[in-house]
Amino acid sequence: MRVPALVLVVVLAWATAGRALQNTARERPPTLILVSIDGWRWDYAQKAPAPNLRRLIDRGVSAENLIPSFPSKTFPNHYTIVTGLYPGRHGIVGNAIRDSESGRTFTRTSTRELRDPMWWGGEPIWVTVQRAGRPAATMFWVGSEAPIHGMLPRFWKAYDERYPPNDRVDQVLRWLDLPAGERPAFLALYFSNVDSAGHAGGPDSTEAREAIRTADGYLGRLMRGLERRRLTASTNIVVVSDHGMVAVNARDVVVLDDYVGPDDIDVVDINPTLGLFPKTGEEDDVYRALAAAHPRLKVYRRETTPEHWQYRDHPRIPPIVGVADEGWQVLRRGAIDAIRTKGVPGDGGQHGYDPELMSMRGIFVAAGPAFKRGVTVPAFKNVHIYELLARVLHVEPAPNDGDPAVARSLMR
Repeated sequence: MRVPALVLVVVLAWATAGRALQNTARERPPTLILVSIDGWRWDYAQKAPAPNLRRLIDRGVSAENLIPSFPSKTFPNHYTIVTGLYPGRHGIVGNAIRDSESGRTFTRTSTRELRDPMWWGGEPIWVTVQRAGRPAATMFWVGSEAPIHGMLPRFWKAYDERYPPNDRVDQVLRWLDLPAGERPAFLALYFSNVDSAGHAGGPDSTEAREAIRTADGYLGRLMRGLERRRLTASTNIVVVSDHGMVAVNARDVVVLDDYVGPDDIDVVDINPTLGLFPKTGEEDDVYRALAAAHPRLKVYRRETTPEHWQYRDHPRIPPIVGVADEGWQVLRRGAIDAIRTKGVPGDGGQHGYDPELMSMRGIFVAAGPAFKRGVTVPAFKNVHIYELLARVLHVEPAPNDGDPAVARSLMR
């Protein structure tokens, strides 16, 4: 049967238009929002209502839990998430760090150090995105205040704990309202209230449950903002946490001063980890004094730390590294005396322990056009997330410690 010429023309036009729409969809730069809820333990959605997080889980892909890197603390893990490197490789080896070569010390409260690129190894995802010619924005993310490889995010905010979380969400949405040429392809958003509540009262406290509900509300505000802008179907959201939390008290404490004197060591990092720089010539004596000092404290030389920590090679790792058993703390006597002086029991929550502990596990949830839908995958390490972010954003990842197979298992 002969097909009329006009019909052929119409069919071909439709086919061509369909291919053009498909090509446009493929070529349109994807948008990705990375959200961190600091200290959200893997099981927190079972402890308090979290309807907005569950909505994302239902329409996306989630992990049974997310395994942090050692030490399971805020700065090392946030920077691992965005670089795909273990802390023992990117150099943010703790919340407090000594750089022996320069003699400088990094702390979370030193703006000078936070903004010096010398501390920040690897390549964070916002630099990767901007190398590809697309803008990025960070609403409070570890490392984003420093010009890493000479580059800051196109849009960024200096960390201010007092900055209201709802205003943080609204700023991200305003960045998405920018004209197409200026609109960020990658945006990062950070909340700290769950971590603060976990420290104050412990993971099973009323404070923690209220913080869970509140943080879920921030996530809901973001999702409603995307819906009003009709961006839900075209935006990928990845929600993570940097670590979990475990209950602690003032009774289960290793007092460091009982085993080594203050004149023998420089304590760079403490509780529940130890990062010690012994005085010159004292390294062997300090190690021997601590190695079998307390059954609840494990102490290593840098070169003998557990292999799964990947925490041996970087020169900023202290010569002696320790970590308390789950639920135990290691403190200086002055800190213990201060707790007792206040007349409070010292109960609360802590993190920083071995990442293999379930109490230290966090969350990973991702939803959007790039991700599988209604799927739960086994636990994986947070070092794989950078590779995933790069693939979702269609940019070439920098060298990293992640496995592309993990990224493929999460994507459509």
